[in-house]
Amino acid sequence: MLIRLFTGPLAAVFLLMAVSCNQTQHAETATPPKADAPVVATPARPRVVRDTADVSQTSQYNEEGQDTSFWLGRQRYRLLLRAETDSTKPLVAVSEGLVGGAFADDTSTFAQTQRVRGYEGGQVITLLAPAGQPVFRRRLRKQDFFSVASRDIVTVSDPARPRFIGYHGPSQTLVFTLGIGIPSSDVGQQCVIMLGLDGQVRRLAPSYSSNWSAPDCAPRLLADGTVLTCQELLGPDGRRVSLLKPKAELVAALVLSDSTLLTMYQYGEYRDRPVEGGNPLDVSAGFYEPEWAPDPRKRDSPNAFVVNARGQVRQRFRYQGFGGAMGYEVPRHYVPASHTYYLLDEERGLCLLDKQRPTLARELLFRQMERFRKPLRPAEVPFSIETETSAFTFYADTLHPEKVRYQRKVR
Repeated sequence: MLIRLFTGPLAAVFLLMAVSCNQTQHAETATPPKADAPVVATPARPRVVRDTADVSQTSQYNEEGQDTSFWLGRQRYRLLLRAETDSTKPLVAVSEGLVGGAFADDTSTFAQTQRVRGYEGGQVITLLAPAGQPVFRRRLRKQDFFSVASRDIVTVSDPARPRFIGYHGPSQTLVFTLGIGIPSSDVGQQCVIMLGLDGQVRRLAPSYSSNWSAPDCAPRLLADGTVLTCQELLGPDGRRVSLLKPKAELVAALVLSDSTLLTMYQYGEYRDRPVEGGNPLDVSAGFYEPEWAPDPRKRDSPNAFVVNARGQVRQRFRYQGFGGAMGYEVPRHYVPASHTYYLLDEERGLCLLDKQRPTLARELLFRQMERFRKPLRPAEVPFSIETETSAFTFYADTLHPEKVRYQRKVR
């Protein structure tokens, strides 16, 4: 079983950041193109992908964006994504505890004032029409994120380029993710940026507040225009569905299909335990060692839920195979030939989910599986899943997904 180390929204080991935006800025715009077809475009793909389903790998913590393009109808539009810093314009904030003395505004008074210094900067998103003329140019500054992010972390951060994750035609919405972190540390957060086709900011929402406690999730734009931020579902009609629960930590939010998601939780809460020691002026990010206190009343309660895009629960079951050292991980594999997800619990076996009928969750215990012996059978597909302690190879029958043979190597 993988062991979860440092997590918790209040106990961000090495990290923190969340983000929002002042929507009063004006973008430099031209007449936006007309989007009269229900299109969901993805970066550099010539055709719309209606099925988003293989969630075998989703974690992309603080992945920086690159210039890209997308299709709007039959025309390809380009996105230029930039980050900039102005070292002539210092910014000062009071540390909230995570930004260390390495960023002190004045080292001689830092112990008393806790003031840290960074520099002005931000992001520039430019949309170009097929002929190359600009549609809009949107500039975001660090100050735009102060209302929902930790001011001290935003202040000292090195601006990163946003990453484009999709465009929804009917609502004319462009969706991006952005990572913000403390330089020279593992402290990081992520947010979701939503722009209109006119360049105006429609919403900026937190994705995770600490990459040490981040769920196994990648923000996604679903076919109907719903945006999965990894904390909530944002519908194109303005509806908001929170995926967070009181006295529980979100472990995963995985898109199973264009209309269903799998959410997982562990029940309990963290108790902060500051760790002291060392020269505070050498520290870039504060260190905390939270203590997890599980809720014994929910020891056997379902903690995994198949939900639709409106957050309505379609199936519930118990799964304890998650783990991870930085952020949660659900060890898993998807077999397209049988449209089956295999979720590993290395102490029990596998949990099977049919992508076409995800409300049918089945558990397959190790004692119900055969040990693998050659030869490979005609209908079998081999796949591997690795954990911190073991390397598994499974041999799944594509005609009968519940028939699985396996090998296990302990590290």
